[in-house]
Amino acid sequence: MPPRRKKSPDGADVSVSVPPTLRDVAARAGVSVATVSMALRSHPRVSMATRMRIQKLAKEMGYAQDSAVARLMHYLRRKRVEKAPEPLAFVSRLREEELLRMPTFSRQYQGAVGRAAELGYRLDYHTVDGQMNDRRLGRVLRARGVRGVVIGPRIEPEGRLDLGWEYFACVTIGYSFLWPDTDRVINDKMQSVYLALEELRRLGYRRPALVMEQWVDDRLRNHWTGAFLSCQFRHWPADAHVPPMVHPSDRAEFVAWFERWRPDVLIGVELAEPLRFLAEDLGVRVPEDVAFAVLDKQRDGPFAHHAGIDQHPERIGEAAIDMLSAYLMRNELGLSGHPRVVSLPGVWVDGETAPPRTPVN
Repeated sequence: MPPRRKKSPDGADVSVSVPPTLRDVAARAGVSVATVSMALRSHPRVSMATRMRIQKLAKEMGYAQDSAVARLMHYLRRKRVEKAPEPLAFVSRLREEELLRMPTFSRQYQGAVGRAAELGYRLDYHTVDGQMNDRRLGRVLRARGVRGVVIGPRIEPEGRLDLGWEYFACVTIGYSFLWPDTDRVINDKMQSVYLALEELRRLGYRRPALVMEQWVDDRLRNHWTGAFLSCQFRHWPADAHVPPMVHPSDRAEFVAWFERWRPDVLIGVELAEPLRFLAEDLGVRVPEDVAFAVLDKQRDGPFAHHAGIDQHPERIGEAAIDMLSAYLMRNELGLSGHPRVVSLPGVWVDGETAPPRTPVN
């Protein structure tokens, strides 16, 4: 935009650089201000060709949206057309009662439900199964006016989900679904493993070992083993290196591995069965002979006394809704060509299963 003239306090003309307005963009484009406003929000009432032309022109002119005004207008538009909270969908291949029995998944879902309510939405649970396939569910959601979808976590590290993504904004929790490749919110596995090993060193442990089924690590794109091997290589002496055990359900293999390497602390997610093998076959006591820490610590219930990393799953669910809400405010639907991944750190929590081996500094 050319500089505009205005009077200084002493009466002299001065040039002032003023950012272009919607009215300026509309005048240059030869359309109404309302058309420009809708085009910049990717509103479907404006044709794709016109939207792209106006968006390109606005960028060339240096137009920038006022974020405070945008939030206000988003609120006012919703208040004009809605008497009930806008529905969002939480989509999973697990039935709701199954997911709620899984502590981490349940806490993620509950965090998402709470944040959705805080932002004026209603998050409804939907299951994709034999009775409701993904394409049919997509049609149901569109009929109900759903524009935003959170894809929930799942157990198996595979699978596709196709709701007809051109009609929805979408954010995925975790890495479980291989497609669509959407924006995601995850626990920072690298930070979690590094933090766990740092805290175990502080507590006096010298031979940590990662114990995890291969399929569990695969479900998270091998972030656990990658982080462990990186930290081991960079920060632990060579004589303390213990190779990860990725088949702990194979009793003979696991017991032989333990006898050969003799780690003093195990870290993993599901450790009850391998620890039982050690107790029954070798008489190993926990935590006297070998300690353990979990990478997915629960705050309540029978395992609340375990040492390990609390991933704060509620915050992961909250962050997924925050990302989704931002897309809906800008009316950006469809899959992004450059998906983003938001990684949230966990925190270490001391517990009875990893007591200090030496005085703690």
